[in-house]
Amino acid sequence: MTAKDLLNQGVDLARRQDCLGAITIFNTVIESLPNYAKAYFNRGCAHYAMGDYAVAIEDFSWAIHLAPDYASAYLNRGNAQRKLGHTDAALEDFEHGIQLTPLSTRGYCNRGLLRLDVGNYAGAVRDFDYALRLQPHFPRGYLWRGVAWLRCGDFKRAINDLNRALALNPHCAKTYNQRGLAYFYQVDYRQALADFNQAVDLDKDLADAYNNRATLRTEMGDYAGAMADYCEALHLNPALPEAYPQTLKQLHNALHDSPAPGKLSLLNNRGNTRATLGDSGGALNDYAEALRLDPNHAYVYNNRGLVRLYLHNYEMAATDFSEAIKLNPQFAEAFSNRGGIRQHLGNLEGALQDINQALDLNPSLANAYVHRGRIHVDLKNYMKAMADFNKALTLQPDAAHTLNERSVLRFRLNDTEGALADVNRALELQPQFSDAYINRSLIRFDRGDRSGAFSDLDSVMSLHHQRTSRPDDRAIA
Repeated sequence: MTAKDLLNQGVDLARRQDCLGAITIFNTVIESLPNYAKAYFNRGCAHYAMGDYAVAIEDFSWAIHLAPDYASAYLNRGNAQRKLGHTDAALEDFEHGIQLTPLSTRGYCNRGLLRLDVGNYAGAVRDFDYALRLQPHFPRGYLWRGVAWLRCGDFKRAINDLNRALALNPHCAKTYNQRGLAYFYQVDYRQALADFNQAVDLDKDLADAYNNRATLRTEMGDYAGAMADYCEALHLNPALPEAYPQTLKQLHNALHDSPAPGKLSLLNNRGNTRATLGDSGGALNDYAEALRLDPNHAYVYNNRGLVRLYLHNYEMAATDFSEAIKLNPQFAEAFSNRGGIRQHLGNLEGALQDINQALDLNPSLANAYVHRGRIHVDLKNYMKAMADFNKALTLQPDAAHTLNERSVLRFRLNDTEGALADVNRALELQPQFSDAYINRSLIRFDRGDRSGAFSDLDSVMSLHHQRTSRPDDRAIA
């Protein structure tokens, strides 16, 4: 049997996921032919498949040393570097691989995924554009570009790409999961739920889909369903005990000091759920634990800032939003949230700077228009405020808190009928929205509807005793 035959045998074993058997064969080939680059390359692939990324890098490096124009070795070594978080080394390898094979779809996709990792979403879109020009029927290319558009905040383009991905591969759970997120951010909860359900049906082990559905169910007021999904996500985390606990307190005990892949995201999501259930202390504990594991996640600081804002700890909230901005200067939501605090504290100039920066980064950020509208109200620029509220509602037509804001402004401008229409719609969308009941009671008093006004105030008192929900305009990352 020739060395090439033996190599092919090893490749066949690796394809059948017998990586240890494949490595044994590749070792034999290398002993016979120590300068055979393909043997090192394939052994590196087997080590990569087993998660031994550092060893894989050594093998790919030997393959490159023996064959300096081995493009696949550069691309695979770049992937291993990416897995280890060596972003600069990974980018260098991908660049070299692309130079050697400029018509390689794989090279552009690998570089695009790396750019997604580091937050260079525009660069990622360009890479996936190149890849899709070379291979226009590549479903994962549309999926990845859709994710890039999603992170850019361009939900329409994201959905368009994800639709094309599903047309090419209608059984991809990850694509449904990502499209569900896009619909969620557009406040199309019905379609988002349908997509998350489909993702879970296609892949019962897709923890991200359970996490996302839990967040959606929280927004929809289905807290029991949200916690069931959240617990299922924890159950899918292989580092947790088999008999995973069912209560939030037990979940905290099980997670404490038990690092696991994805644990930070799970802690963040559980913190979001606790915040929604009114357990602000528990939420802060989860965010603190997540940041103890890794203090470099801007979205966790942003979420903790939102809870601190809810607790009226404005300075601490502003510090969290500032930290989020420091870690990610492109974090439009954090600028918007800090702007909201500055507006509340009377620093209208600083607030306006933050909000304008948020909108420069993401012109589709509806909540930023709401914050700016409030600033314009404070400045008595009522027409500018109305324009901002209208823009926010164009982006998110079913946002109850924005409808209520516009209702208040319309009432101030003597548009009683418009004010009543807006607040009625807000309460139709969110029946436990106490601020909207207060607003409607004032409108009803003005219209002479004392009975309706007192009924609204009764609703406010009833909600006050059972209030467990978080602020209506809180964003969850």
